[in-house]
Amino acid sequence: MKTRNRIRSAMVMLLSFGALVAGGCEAPGNSDGEIINNIVLPTDVVLNLACENVGIYPETCVLGDPENPFVTTTIIEFDLNSPGADNKFDLFNSIPAGPTGAKARFYFWATALARRPSGENQFYTALALHELFDANSNVLSQDELAREQALKAYRSVLDNFFASVTVFECCPAASPTGDPVQFAIPLNELTADNLFRTAATGYRRLVDGDPILVLALLLDWGYSYQAANPPNYDDGVVTVGEF
Repeated sequence: MKTRNRIRSAMVMLLSFGALVAGGCEAPGNSDGEIINNIVLPTDVVLNLACENVGIYPETCVLGDPENPFVTTTIIEFDLNSPGADNKFDLFNSIPAGPTGAKARFYFWATALARRPSGENQFYTALALHELFDANSNVLSQDELAREQALKAYRSVLDNFFASVTVFECCPAASPTGDPVQFAIPLNELTADNLFRTAATGYRRLVDGDPILVLALLLDWGYSYQAANPPNYDDGVVTVGEF
């Protein structure tokens, strides 16, 4: 199963000259970052917060962050009136895979969120923060700043975009035309599963200890979660608590 337009090449692809619109942005002559079409991406995993709630709706301070490489990038979102015009996931897929791209992914999704508030943009901001937490933690220490920011971002998905979905595609053999079949997954379910199961993301869990502690955290946030079951883990249910 893969998300819409989320197929990542085995090699990091450079964006075509028309994919990124970054007026006035030129590649510095000297940098340790990853250069993608004249934009230098950070490759470290240390998060410097531009403000307390950067990456959390409705905060937009990431748009004024001098460390944000996507400040001048045009991110085109899906539009029913122009379904072929979006470039969001093309740009996203051009960011290097693995820890070296985690910080860039955070800036990318936080920028998209600041410009167009949506559950999808908030969810992927949270996932990037989760990745940064994992990348900057080890057996001796954990990145508490990234942990807290990731938890705030996941909570924002539930608090502000509870009914939002993201579109996945799979199973072309099931389609009469042979095209991939598209279907929507509730982001509240993905959020709870990312917190509950290590295997949901492959990253270190943000809540240490027994997964039941995640249920306690969600309850504290005002939600309950009926955990998804194997093998597909697609039947989880998140409800708003009524007490």
